[in-house]
Amino acid sequence: MKIKIFTEAGYPYGLGHLTRCIRLKKILDQYVKNTTIYHYGVNSIEGSKYLNWLDSAAFDSLILDTDLVVIDSYEANEVFYQKASKFCKKLIVLDDTNRLLYPLNCVIINGALGAQSLYPKKKNYLAGIEYAIIDKIFFDSKISKKDIQNILITFGGSDPENMTEKTLKILDDMPYQKHIILPQRFCGKPSFKGNYYQNISASQMANIMKKCDVAISAGGGTLNELAMSKTPTLIIPIAQNQIFQSKQWESTGGMKITSLESLDKDFATIIPMKIREEMSQAFQTIRFGNLLLKKIEEIITEVME
Repeated sequence: MKIKIFTEAGYPYGLGHLTRCIRLKKILDQYVKNTTIYHYGVNSIEGSKYLNWLDSAAFDSLILDTDLVVIDSYEANEVFYQKASKFCKKLIVLDDTNRLLYPLNCVIINGALGAQSLYPKKKNYLAGIEYAIIDKIFFDSKISKKDIQNILITFGGSDPENMTEKTLKILDDMPYQKHIILPQRFCGKPSFKGNYYQNISASQMANIMKKCDVAISAGGGTLNELAMSKTPTLIIPIAQNQIFQSKQWESTGGMKITSLESLDKDFATIIPMKIREEMSQAFQTIRFGNLLLKKIEEIITEVME
């Protein structure tokens, strides 16, 4: 049985989609040992092969001998999905926003909080945080400190609007240890004091989240991991497709949407220990990915029959 996963990664796409594809591959590897990830974007990324699969001829040649295709894409149009559905036994779509009219017989996975509101109630739509593709290394039982000591600042793998530097400028006078995740393409010397990290592993990122008392983050997939680590978070959405997810997390009480203009004021509201304790506790009852494995096993069994 052959499985192929297609996605984009690097500037300007970020690394969120590739990260969840790698996590999905780890799950699939429990059942099938012949899974390959192809990404379009930057050339060299561990765990994936570079290929401009958005070229129709390249895509067509790859799917002809494939049993299960997974597509996680901002760019692919409906033709790619229709071809995959027609020539392969099963198509899985990793979706964020109900972006296209997908083939009727495909399986759609959207593991975002509240994602079930985006789709009809049908068995092939696996939507909601219960279907999140997660790495359990991020789970933590955070104990709130009396005073904030460490802040995490992360705006994803691309940060095309240079939000990292703009945020650090606002926070420059604050007396906290800042842990800053630099975008993949960042070059040169950072302008502000802090602990800088770049191209780090999941375990390194998990350790930083567990250390930090609060976070300032874009509105992408990192929000799931921050919630798993029970880190009170201020969200600055940097793309239109992050608005829905940001609002969903804000509704839990564990996160708050802000902006560069209101960051100072909103940060002040989460300084009290009691507030941060309440924000951390808001994540306690969320069932991250608890329904996913059973569904993946059912799909694999169906394809192998």
